[in-house]
Amino acid sequence: MTTDPAATRPHPRPDGAVIGIDFGGTKTEVALADATGTLVRRIRFATRPEQGPDQVLARAAAAARELTEHARAGLGLPVLAHAAVSPGVIQPDRILLTPNLPGWENLALADRLALELGVDSVAMANDVRAGALAELRRGALRDADPGVYLSLGTGVSAALTVGGRVLAGAHQASGEIAYLDPGHPAGAPAPGFADGRAPLEELVGGKALAERSADAFGEELTAGRLFTSEHPAARWIARQALDVLATAVANIAVLVDPERVVVGGGMMAAEAVILPALAGRLARAVPFPPAVLPARFTSDASLHGAITLALDHLRVPAAH
Repeated sequence: MTTDPAATRPHPRPDGAVIGIDFGGTKTEVALADATGTLVRRIRFATRPEQGPDQVLARAAAAARELTEHARAGLGLPVLAHAAVSPGVIQPDRILLTPNLPGWENLALADRLALELGVDSVAMANDVRAGALAELRRGALRDADPGVYLSLGTGVSAALTVGGRVLAGAHQASGEIAYLDPGHPAGAPAPGFADGRAPLEELVGGKALAERSADAFGEELTAGRLFTSEHPAARWIARQALDVLATAVANIAVLVDPERVVVGGGMMAAEAVILPALAGRLARAVPFPPAVLPARFTSDASLHGAITLALDHLRVPAAH
């Protein structure tokens, strides 16, 4: 017997609110949402990663308590679930591959947050996979099985959705496509993780593109400006990056056979250039090309992911 994921998709309880926390290398945001996922109030502050994790955890907890009081006094709702997201490979007792958050490598984030908040548990996920969850539940990946979520920003990452879930992987590291080997003109493998390198990200990530444009023009250009520039050097940089990215996405699609590829992240300022380039390569390279769509949550995807993760902990099976 097969199970229709839609038949068992959980439904939110209408009698409470949730809080989501999005930790980033630059900023941290804490948000209150109702049971539909609609953001009611949010608090944003600088992460100050150089000061270590304790201070940002304390400030996040204080913001969460403020929002909890607003839910109680202003909305008449209890906060029934908390969730947080962070960059990196999040394991129960540590967070790996997150150089922008020094001191987090030995942090049991879920346990620490639960202690700071005075609650039994806090749901936890990688920020990009949380963004994929938001798209799966409430966005462009809804009812797609399987689906691929592609996040293009300062770095690059992805997530695979299967059977109504986001695949985490054996080590909570599924979707770390920054480490894909894009190949080398001479045929030798590119330097990889063991060399302290992220080969794909170094070619197509927003930070790498900004550095390359600075070398060419003496000015760091955003992906939006770089990909839409008419300057020959900019067009060459953009064409090379898009070719490498599209090849990687096509290879993923051949392996997974997704119904849809959904693209989000800050580089979607150049959506008009990026999406056709991906769709064109997929049409040529993939036996059954998936649809290529923009994400619903092109901004604040991680925060919406944290809210969605919290909502998943409120839900009960649908009546049959």
